[in-house]
Amino acid sequence: MKSLLSKSSLDRLLKLDDQERSRLERKGLEMGKVNSPAPSAKSLCQFELDEKNKLIKAFKKFKNDASKQLEKLNKEKTQLHKKLDIQLPKFAERTEENIQLERDQTEQTLGEKSSKFEEAKSKYWESHKVLSTIKIQVNQRPLSTQFVTFYVPFMILLAFAEVFVNSLAFELFFESSQLISIIVATGVGAMLVFFAHITGSSFKRTQSKEVPVSKANTYLSMGVLNSLVVVLIFYLSKMRQAFVSITNQEEQGFGIDPDKLLSSDTPGLNETLGSPNILDALMQVNLGPEGMFLLLINVAVYVCGFVAAFVRHDTHPDYERAQKNYDKDRKELFKVRKLLDDKLANIDKKRADLHQKNKQETDISEEDLSQIDEELDELNSLISELNNRVNEIFNEKLSIFRNANINNRKKPSPEYFREDSYKIV
Repeated sequence: MKSLLSKSSLDRLLKLDDQERSRLERKGLEMGKVNSPAPSAKSLCQFELDEKNKLIKAFKKFKNDASKQLEKLNKEKTQLHKKLDIQLPKFAERTEENIQLERDQTEQTLGEKSSKFEEAKSKYWESHKVLSTIKIQVNQRPLSTQFVTFYVPFMILLAFAEVFVNSLAFELFFESSQLISIIVATGVGAMLVFFAHITGSSFKRTQSKEVPVSKANTYLSMGVLNSLVVVLIFYLSKMRQAFVSITNQEEQGFGIDPDKLLSSDTPGLNETLGSPNILDALMQVNLGPEGMFLLLINVAVYVCGFVAAFVRHDTHPDYERAQKNYDKDRKELFKVRKLLDDKLANIDKKRADLHQKNKQETDISEEDLSQIDEELDELNSLISELNNRVNEIFNEKLSIFRNANINNRKKPSPEYFREDSYKIV
């Protein structure tokens, strides 16, 4: 701060070293020899006035710069007081109002009184009520399901296995288009797996001891369904056997001429090709190794699907669905609560950050204000110090000059030489 003030010239004038003393003494001696100033003089001589004016001019220049610096510091001090007393408290108040408004809006949107929360809560308690009722019915036993994750992929795999197993059987009818055979085999495979799913899950339900089930109706309906499955598997085996027999005849050189094929020794093959109703004729084809293999494979696939469905499902028809609904609704309610908690936590963090920022700005402003007060005190002290120093140096310079002047005068010194305490600034 001091470096900003123009006091270098003043410092030179306030320096009373040997050279300066010699200058003053020489001037006093020189003027004393000619009895100047005259004994009748009433005021400072020209030399004394020049010394006085030089000090006053340098001090005024310094004080002018110091006044500007004081004005600047006082202006900064006023601004800091305004910031500390008005701006920062107002910012803190406005921040709190905005944060509270944001919290209220969040509570209204996601809080316990919001429609979204009420809906999620209502669904949760409804599913909880249903599940609790079922658990009471089953004596609080846990849900008994296995193979849940892999059940659907396993059943799809079984359906695709049926495609490769049965596609050749349908080429007896769609020999010209293998794609149609694959599509039909896919449908049949999906149907067999679906029937295995229905049968397995239905038989599992009949094992329930908590919920009354009409076992007779279930067994009757499953019996009819599985009768259709047996017929379908049996016909597929016959079709496979017939197709293999025809293929063998072709490989033996009979060609595809029906008249030649009718002369074949394959059991039932002549009746199959010669009959106008090929489905009726299929019953006359005896099962060979190929047909029996297809029959066993289809039965094995169907039994695998049946066992998987039986193991997969719980004996209570509604237990698993109620458990899934409860888990889903509980997760949704937790999601809403977590969303509310996260938003409120973010708002609180935002509030804390803003308060911390406001506190930091307050601390910085108070520190700046303290520094300005120190600079003001320092500057005022410097002005006062230099003010006294200017008066002291001027009186000391006059003393040196006058003593040299008196010692070399032949006439009496002026009356005003007796005055030794001038205050020029």
